[in-house]
Amino acid sequence: MSLLHDIQASVVQQSSDIGSILLKLRLLASRLGSVPLEEWIKHETEGYPRESEVPSYRVIEVNYSGTFFGPYGSGIKNAQLPPYLIEKFAGESWTKYKMRDSVAIVDELLRKPSDNESAIGIDASNLILLLQGKIYENYTCNDIQARISQTSIAGIQYAVRSRILELTIELEKSVPGVSEIKSGLPEPETKVNTDKVTQITKQIIFGDVTTISNIGQGSQTNLSIAKRNDKVLIDKITSAGIPESAAS
Repeated sequence: MSLLHDIQASVVQQSSDIGSILLKLRLLASRLGSVPLEEWIKHETEGYPRESEVPSYRVIEVNYSGTFFGPYGSGIKNAQLPPYLIEKFAGESWTKYKMRDSVAIVDELLRKPSDNESAIGIDASNLILLLQGKIYENYTCNDIQARISQTSIAGIQYAVRSRILELTIELEKSVPGVSEIKSGLPEPETKVNTDKVTQITKQIIFGDVTTISNIGQGSQTNLSIAKRNDKVLIDKITSAGIPESAAS
């Protein structure tokens, strides 16, 4: 069995460990010479560093509840805090959490009891200060709890599996020779198109964004254009010094 087919067979089995599948995919990426694919696998297995942007499927919603104390011993406990108000007074970064942990930690979180929605530690002490006096008039915010549903965490696991399967299917269809690579061979028997592999990787893993990088003598041009936005693409290329006919 080829390395590609071995990965496909493993990824469709729900009982198979994602970590081991990613290790096989990392070996395939090395054989294909795709740096973006290797980098994505490394981040998924080791975690995303702070300076790296996370894929959209790793941005998950956070729900908050708070405890407020008012005059004459009054108080409100476990009051749900509307996301609208949190975003208004504190910013969207508080309601859209970027999950940077490795898939191993994601798997471990899913093994916890289903009622444990506070498994991910989010320091909300700054949020208390940002919301102070803005939620309930004359009430002091003393505590805020952050909750992330296990459904959102499971979505990350499913997204990784789905992208691995979609990626390998597209590679098999579009890159000749990729299905001939065996795990025991140091080099693929057939030379594969590395640029095509990179293009497929960016499209499937990171979404419908076309990135053009053209390095000339003493200059570099980088463009990120949304899919099907032909006019903007042509305008950007033209502004970089390419004739309009060639840009079209």
